[in-house]
Amino acid sequence: METTPYKEFQKRFKLLIRKKPNLIATTLTNIFTMRLIGNKTHGDLAEIGIAEFINQFMYDYKSQHVGKERYRAKAHEEDIVIISEMTKEEFPLSLKAYGDGPLQLSTDKNSKMFPLLEEVVETKIEDREKVKKIFEHEAFSEFGKLNVMPLIYDEKQKKCNIMVFDQERAKQTTRKIKLEKEGRGRKHPVYVF
Repeated sequence: METTPYKEFQKRFKLLIRKKPNLIATTLTNIFTMRLIGNKTHGDLAEIGIAEFINQFMYDYKSQHVGKERYRAKAHEEDIVIISEMTKEEFPLSLKAYGDGPLQLSTDKNSKMFPLLEEVVETKIEDREKVKKIFEHEAFSEFGKLNVMPLIYDEKQKKCNIMVFDQERAKQTTRKIKLEKEGRGRKHPVYVF
């Protein structure tokens, strides 16, 4: 499997969290406490909080919050740009703050994925080869290129965590794609992988 600057960052990030879990626990708790003030406030704070977490606790990386500057453009998904102090490589990171449950990990800005799925999935596909062909289709070419870090919270249990999402593993292990027309207050159909 190909290593990327983001995958290297993920390894270092996981190592730091394993050694000093209280650092990220305090950061996430502060971020999600902002839900008490407003529903969208915690997402903005997450961008700033994680950028500062990287700058303060990860000596081999620095980060810059770019979400505010790029928000109006809508052409860029990333909220943070991270720079390796060792290699000087930089890469974008998109943060997503989600309540516990199914995740929508990224948006399809060019609207290619949904039309393809409408065309090939009537209600459900459980054939592994057909699923593989969908991931190989040009419409899914951007799927593995976006660096996404979901921040997960459960308000009732007062718990929060960070999910490391591996797009390559998702491609390799997805066995089924199912159309769901309704559910959980949703008005529009979704495809569940």
